[in-house]
Amino acid sequence: MYARLPRRQGPLPEQTAVTKRRLPDPALRPGALQHGSGDAAAVQLAALQRSVGNAAVARALSRTPVQRYTGPAEEQDLADTTSYDRISQNGRIAVSGRQEAYADAALIDEANVALAALDRVRIRLEAGREVRIEGRVLRQVLPVFATREAAEEARTNPDHEPIAGEDAQTRQNKLASYRQSVVEPPAALGPLLADVTRLMSAGSPDRRGVEEVHQRLLRLALDSLGADWAARNVPLDPSRDLTEYLRTAGKVIGAIAIEYADSRQPESAIQDLLVTMPNDCQAGAQRLLGIAGGDLQQAGPDPAVGENHYVNLSDTNGRWNNHFAAVIMRDGDDSLTFETAADSTSPIGEGKSLGYFALYGRHGTSQSFDADLRRQNAGGGD
Repeated sequence: MYARLPRRQGPLPEQTAVTKRRLPDPALRPGALQHGSGDAAAVQLAALQRSVGNAAVARALSRTPVQRYTGPAEEQDLADTTSYDRISQNGRIAVSGRQEAYADAALIDEANVALAALDRVRIRLEAGREVRIEGRVLRQVLPVFATREAAEEARTNPDHEPIAGEDAQTRQNKLASYRQSVVEPPAALGPLLADVTRLMSAGSPDRRGVEEVHQRLLRLALDSLGADWAARNVPLDPSRDLTEYLRTAGKVIGAIAIEYADSRQPESAIQDLLVTMPNDCQAGAQRLLGIAGGDLQQAGPDPAVGENHYVNLSDTNGRWNNHFAAVIMRDGDDSLTFETAADSTSPIGEGKSLGYFALYGRHGTSQSFDADLRRQNAGGGD
């Protein structure tokens, strides 16, 4: 496998060329939760833990800043081979950016035979539009759920998921519905704002009512924009000045609506309906392949189609403890994956742009999955 104009091939920080959202902080750790003294950060963290639970906070803070891929600033010429980041050694697979992969039609068929032979695997691959790369005609690779039942088994929303066998109009309707759903503010915003307004109009706000609003606001901020944003923007103690807290809460609710729309921009601009991926690499591999979490760690050095890559990075001082990637196609020694990774600036939820394609070379080479991820984990990129 060799590279052409290498850009980002794996869990690297986003370049936000077309969004206003802040770049994620690579140093986000529990001790860096809030600007200021360590004591203040500890107090804020403790408040979050009391409000939403230790597990939720720990899970949010463990997320490392990675992919929100927004694509190149200029439209790529799909007939121009120089626009492809990586091409397999045999020339039968190519990856362009993060969310476009292309392969020989026969290779797609071979991958589907392998995937269908594994009852646990929930996905198949569809062949999309044609492109020509170095004299070869390749087809776009589009992962889809094998059946509606497979999507439900993976605990996704089938109304927003690509299902094998759907016609083009159904797929476009789903894409339009998904785009609309991701830019709408969370449904809890409206009732929360109404309660803030009601308490403010009472003249002397009810302490218990304000405390309830505080708990809901913390939960909403955490679920929508993550623990770091919640800690920086939601007041710590509503009891100090109930009226002032309610004024601030109203501003925070407005800020959540704006930030949420910005953070979802990549999903609202996607061109192809892709399988929804969780904000976690292990959960993503489980969703696609149906492999139990512990078994994912037993991956071999050159996994077959329907298996997964795995690397333990705990022996290095880097950004991640490990990484998992589902193998959806092989071309000789090269493997094509559809994978995901955590993004500390995103909600503990899901977003289609969190899923991405990557192409890796043979184990033991500098382009292998292990070598690539270790290089990225150390901050070396491609």
